[in-house]
Amino acid sequence: MNKSQQGLTLIEMMIAMVIGLLIVGTVITIFITNVRSNRDNVAMIRLNQELRGVMTFVSDELKRGGYSNDSEEDAFIDEFAVIGGSCVRYSYDENSDGVLNTTGTDKEHFGFRLNANVIEWSRDNSAGACDSTSWQGITEDDIADITDFTITSSDIPTIDGTVNIKQLTISITGETSLSGGTTASRTISEVIRLRNEDEI
Repeated sequence: MNKSQQGLTLIEMMIAMVIGLLIVGTVITIFITNVRSNRDNVAMIRLNQELRGVMTFVSDELKRGGYSNDSEEDAFIDEFAVIGGSCVRYSYDENSDGVLNTTGTDKEHFGFRLNANVIEWSRDNSAGACDSTSWQGITEDDIADITDFTITSSDIPTIDGTVNIKQLTISITGETSLSGGTTASRTISEVIRLRNEDEI
């Protein structure tokens, strides 16, 4: 009696398993590639946001430099100084009393500096050399390593030469780690002018 065979032979099953493994391997490879790509994109977005956020804070603060409630008081603008290219100190009349406060809780000496790949800000930079002890980090080193923070200052005389306006060029470079041990770097720059003018 002839019996009809049903089902798959061993060879057919092995071929089906190999094809299935190839398909699963391809899907897993594509998935891993997409996950790495998404992680790298998120790291770059976080780096850009970190640099933009700190640049906004730095430029907004420095634009206040020299402000005094007393138009005759030049002490605030005279306190401005760029030290070593990666540290800046400045003052402004935070409490609007027209007096540069150097003691107590109302100190009006501020500063930014680069320290160990972190940009730091101080509201007690009265030492004048960017070496006070009250610095606090304003960037996160797990998001971005700040490799360069440069501030250059230049004086711009007006047409009649009676007013000295300071122009600042701020440059910040940050790095972040990507998949495969690679590193991505981004640099942003901004030019600002101190509106609080100092008469010569």
